[in-house]
Formats: sequence, C-alpha cells, structure tokens
Amino acid sequence: MTEKKGKLLWDKNKKKGNIETEDGVSYFVNTESFLYGVLSDGEEVYFTPHKNNRGPIAKDIQSEWAVYFKTNVLDLENCDYDDFCDKTCQYAKILKEGDVTTSKIRKVYDQIHRAKTIREIKKLRPQFAYIAGRNQDKPRVKELMNILDDLAKNATEDSKSHLQYIQQFMEAVVAYLKFAGDTDRK
Repeated sequence: MTEKKGKLLWDKNKKKGNIETEDGVSYFVNTESFLYGVLSDGEEVYFTPHKNNRGPIAKDIQSEWAVYFKTNVLDLENCDYDDFCDKTCQYAKILKEGDVTTSKIRKVYDQIHRAKTIREIKKLRPQFAYIAGRNQDKPRVKELMNILDDLAKNATEDSKSHLQYIQQFMEAVVAYLKFAGDTDRK
C-alpha cells in the first residue's frame, strides 16, 4: 500500500486518536499503530492506510523526520544541504525533548565515526537494535536507531560516499543536539 501523510491528533489519556489527511479522511490510531512508539499530538506523520469493519485505520506510523532522513541521507550530494542542516537542527530539538542526549548515543557515534567501510557500519545493526530495545520508553531513541539501521541496510558496500554521508548525518545530529542545549547528563 502507498504511504500517506497526515496530522496526528493523539489523546494520551485514552491512548488512541486519529490522523487527519489533507483530503479530509480521518484514520483511527492506537498505540499498536506506531513503528517506534507513540509520537506527539499535532505532529506530521507518514502511515500506511488500511480499512477494517469500523472504517479507515492507520498502521506503521512514523514521523516525517524518519521518512526524510531515510530518503535523503544516502544521497546528500543531490539534496539541498542547507535544508538537510535545517531539518537536522529541528530534529535535534525534538530528540532533546524526547530525552535523547549525546551521552545516550556517544558509543554509536564513536563507532560510526571510526568506521572505514560500510561493512563496519552494517556490523553495528545489532547494536542499534539493542539500544532501541533498552529504550522502549523513549520513542525518539528507538526512532533514531531505526533510521541508522535503515541507512546501514540500504548503504552500498562499495560506496565510499554512503559511508561519508552516514558519518555526516551522525556528526550533524550530535552537533545540533549540543546546539539545542544538550547538557550531556550521565
């Protein structure tokens, strides 16, 4: 099915909500609808539309940030780099609000930064899963680890630029986290 975009209207007390699309369709959402954990009310999201006996429902919900980075990081040469920097800065603020600090991602950052090949990045995929699993209550940590996992999985092993782009992405995330006021709590 084709992904759709909409605005999440989430009632955290009832643990359910809707996604409203530009074409006026409302899709039902519950906690199981999200890929990485419940996102914030009012956030722009992408999802897969489905129907059940009650009407339209949304599944596989992910943030616009996840979709943007999964789509653009491995092709930084051809994307608007200023837009990439601006979006990474905005995302860092969202990560900070989601209790993501540089100390939480430092080990991954260091390993990505030291990698000499895409194969070394691919070998980090289990670590991304482990960090996501240890942070079940922090959807933004899980989301970032999923983005990194997707980038590693889709990177071409003979592409030196893919390695550089993944490294640039992590460097930008850490830099903008600091810029956003990360106190690096331990």
